[in-house]
Amino acid sequence: RRGGGMAESKPLEELCVGDRVRVLGGKNFEKFHGGMEGTVVQNCPESRNMQVQFDDVGTSGPEPVVVGYRHLEFAPTKGAYRAGSAAPAAPSGPPGSQAPPEEPRTPLLDEHGGFGTRQLVQLSGLQAAPELNGKLGRLRRFDPTAERWEVEVRGGAGVKRLKEANLAPAPRPAVPDGLGAAELKERGNECFKAAELEQAAAYYGAALDLLEEGEPRPPEALDPKYISVIYGNRAQCWIILCREVHGEESVIGKEARSYAMKANMDSARAIELDPTNGKAYYRRGCAVLGMAPSASRAKEAIHWLETALAGRASGGKDGVVLPNAMRHEVSGLLDYAKRRLDACVEAAVPDVEQCRENCRQQ
Repeated sequence: RRGGGMAESKPLEELCVGDRVRVLGGKNFEKFHGGMEGTVVQNCPESRNMQVQFDDVGTSGPEPVVVGYRHLEFAPTKGAYRAGSAAPAAPSGPPGSQAPPEEPRTPLLDEHGGFGTRQLVQLSGLQAAPELNGKLGRLRRFDPTAERWEVEVRGGAGVKRLKEANLAPAPRPAVPDGLGAAELKERGNECFKAAELEQAAAYYGAALDLLEEGEPRPPEALDPKYISVIYGNRAQCWIILCREVHGEESVIGKEARSYAMKANMDSARAIELDPTNGKAYYRRGCAVLGMAPSASRAKEAIHWLETALAGRASGGKDGVVLPNAMRHEVSGLLDYAKRRLDACVEAAVPDVEQCRENCRQQ
């Protein structure tokens, strides 16, 4: 805040729907640039990003934009660009003198050295930051000048610029034999907390195979609510992976849609097994919104999210149960789904004059 006094500070992880944020520095992207301000629509601490409805709809468009924490700051008061977005200072030389031309910047690459953007990698051999060794990250772009990849490291470590010698393709998930359903579920939970999402999904999948197809059937197989929880846990893995792969792209890609469809199927099965599982309705709404935008999908997402919100903190035998801690998050996503529906409907309305012109041409 200008004019003396310290601006209020608040971690981005603690921001709620309706809080204000500002884009840091002078970076320019397709949908936002340094200094732009907007309102939080949905905060996703686990994937280190949030959906922001920017004030400048002429640049961002009418729909919220997914922006990583690394580009944002809490902005309780409007105005005040950061220094990174300030106009360049006037040259200090005598009148008529010109600064030497700036060296052209090499375009960042999507592929290099056998690696590609959005690829999942494992970090190793880092001597200056040994705590990052073994962690997983998602590749963004390769800088041929610096000979380094930008890597979005999981677990809140942010973006690191690393050499290819410190990267390796992520290991394929593997589940050891001889584990019971309860232990598989617990290991899945531990991997989820460690942001090892693919491994967590593998443990949950192995538990489901054992519960639904194993011989002899374990005792937990008699409890549909127990199985519903595991389907919901795996759906949450797919949802986070969908957001992670999608990142800040303006178009939902094939891999992101694939994760969204998996989340949709697992959420549907969780609801089938336990119609009182409010989290499953919320996750199904998330999954539908992760697919290609359409009016029908927006309506479907609204249905699932409204069903989740109809639940109570303790729904009894028949009522939908949704923890109070989730209600704010679900409400924010419901508002976003309604805005997406409006945007899809507006895009589908034909231009009357254009229709008339087409008729004349025929």
